[in-house]
Amino acid sequence: MRKLSILFAALLLVPAISQAATLEDLLVEKGVITKAEAKAAGGAAPAKVYWNNGTRIEFPDTGFTAKINTQIQTRYEFTDGDEDIGNKNTSSFEFKRVRLEVAGTALHEEFFYKVQTDFVGTTEDNGESTPALKDAYLGWNACDWLALRMGQFKTAVSRQYNTASWGLQFADRSLASDYFDLGRMHGLHGSFDLADGQVKLGAGLFNGESTGEGVNRGGVDTRHTGVVDLRWNAMGEMNSFVEGDVDWTEDPALSLGAAYAFSDYTMTADEFSTKMDKNVVSVDANFKVKGFSIHGEFFTASVEPDDGDSVDPTGFYLQTGYFFYPKELELAVRYSLVDYDLAADIAGLDKTNAVDVSINYYWWKHNLKAQLGYAFLNYDGLEGTDDSNETRWLFQVSSYF
Repeated sequence: MRKLSILFAALLLVPAISQAATLEDLLVEKGVITKAEAKAAGGAAPAKVYWNNGTRIEFPDTGFTAKINTQIQTRYEFTDGDEDIGNKNTSSFEFKRVRLEVAGTALHEEFFYKVQTDFVGTTEDNGESTPALKDAYLGWNACDWLALRMGQFKTAVSRQYNTASWGLQFADRSLASDYFDLGRMHGLHGSFDLADGQVKLGAGLFNGESTGEGVNRGGVDTRHTGVVDLRWNAMGEMNSFVEGDVDWTEDPALSLGAAYAFSDYTMTADEFSTKMDKNVVSVDANFKVKGFSIHGEFFTASVEPDDGDSVDPTGFYLQTGYFFYPKELELAVRYSLVDYDLAADIAGLDKTNAVDVSINYYWWKHNLKAQLGYAFLNYDGLEGTDDSNETRWLFQVSSYF
C-alpha cells in the first residue's frame, strides 16, 4: 500500500520535477517519505570536506556533520597602575585564548552538539595551565520552531557575554558585562522561534550559584537558577552576536534583547551559611548600517540575603564603531560603568568607570584581525577611601579558523 502511495504522489509531481532538485526532495516536501528514507533511496553519497567559517565535514548518507574551529588570541599588554596604592606597572606577552571547538549535527540536523575546550585553562599549584572545558552539550531540534539543549553552556544574561570572544569589537568585554553575567552552568535550555524567526524566546533551568557549583561542577543542593530571554529583530536581518558591522549592512538593522535570571542559592564559608535570592536583568540594543554600529546594554541586579539588607548594583556600557575603510579598518569607542551599591565594600569601591578605544584591522572579518587598544579605568572609592586610576595599552592578534 505504501508503494502505491509513493507512486501516486510521484505521478502527481511529474510536472514539477524540472523545478526540483530530485524526486526524493519532492516526496519529502509532500510528507510522503522522511529525509532519512530519501537519503537511503538516493544511495550512499560521498563525504564532503569544505571550509565555511570552519572546516566542515559532511556525510550525506548518514546525515552527520562536523565543524572544526581553532581560536588563537595572542597579545602584548602594558598596564600603568596606581603605585600610590601598591599597584605595579606590568609589561607582558600572553595567550588570552587558545581554543579547539567541534560542533555539528546528526540524523539530518534533527540533533546538534558542541564541545569546546580552552588550553589556556586553570592554573595549578606548580604554575602550569591545564585545559578547561568550556561548552559541552547535546541538542534536539524538536520541530521547526523549538530546539532543546542540555549540558554546559552560557546562560542568556548579557548579550555581550553570549557573543563569542572571536566576534567581539574590542579585545575584552566591557566591565559591566563581566560583572553581571552568570557565566557557564550545567542545565537545560529551550529556544522558540516565533514570527518567522524574527522573534526568539528562550527559557532555561540551571544548577545555580551555591558554593561549590559552577563551571565543570555538578549541583550540591536542590536550589536552581532560572533564566528567560527574548530577542527581536525589529528592523532588518542582523546577527547581534557578531559585534561591529564587518559585513557592511546595506539597509539599517536593529535588534533588541532582554534577559531575566532568578537564583535561589546558598553561600557557605567555613561554618557560616546563608540563603540568598538574586535577580538579574539585562536589556540590550544593537544597530548596524553601512559600516556603522552601536551596541549598548543596561544591567540591574538585586541580591538579598535572608539575614541582611539587599544590595542593588547597576551598570551599563555603550560602544560604537565605524569602518573608515569598508570591511578593513575600524575605529571603536566604548564607555562602561558599574555602580556596586556598596557590594564591593571589602575592596573599598563605590563605582568603576572605564573608557576604551580600539583601532581594528580586519584581514578576514573576525576570522583574522589585529586590535590596538587603550583603556582608562577609574576606581571610585567609598567615603574615606582614595580614588585610583589605571591605564592599559594592548596589541592583540586573533584568529578563528
